[in-house]
Amino acid sequence: MFGDREAQKAMPPDPLAALAETGSAVRFQAGEVILREGEPSTHAVLLREGHAKVITHSADGTEVILGLRGSPDIVGELAALDDRPRSATVVAMTEVRAVVVTAIQLGEFLATHPTAAASVLHTVTARLRESDQRRQELTTQPVAQRVVARLIELTDEIGVPGDTAGVVRLDLSQQELASWAGASREAVVQVLNRLRQQGAVSTARRQIIIEDIEALRAMATE
Repeated sequence: MFGDREAQKAMPPDPLAALAETGSAVRFQAGEVILREGEPSTHAVLLREGHAKVITHSADGTEVILGLRGSPDIVGELAALDDRPRSATVVAMTEVRAVVVTAIQLGEFLATHPTAAASVLHTVTARLRESDQRRQELTTQPVAQRVVARLIELTDEIGVPGDTAGVVRLDLSQQELASWAGASREAVVQVLNRLRQQGAVSTARRQIIIEDIEALRAMATE
């Protein structure tokens, strides 16, 4: 699950809105790096529009997607607060409108705005829980179940309604889906082939079209 979404339900719609007014507005094109793993952490980024993925790489260079972020998420906050190098890379999946705030601005704002500080703490905690859940899934769930779960989550988060009622388009490649599911591309292709045969999905270049989301939900509970 995208755990930080659950944490935000108990908080004001955008507890960092006042902080965003003090930062510098920036835009990123799809595929552009917003934050890079290993770099010094001089700032954090408040996402205002669009979606980004948080990634790292395994020892063999394979991309591993850790999560999805969108407005009003903050990214890079941990490194900015503890002054350590960034632990992951954040890449724009769509065009992203954002605000950059310095580490000093962030620290001072959280020190004087307890509601915002509580929101950031809830978000960090939820992301840790999300990470633990993903690791558990990798060791206990078969590839097919993980792929179906990621498709449902992504449909809810970044799905684009199609021309036909109930049809939703996901603008991502099969390799990206594989990274999200913690599986090889070959294994994901096999799962998608079965889902196509069942009429649940169809595919195009860098697109996965959800034809029957209820069928996917039913598979996820089997």
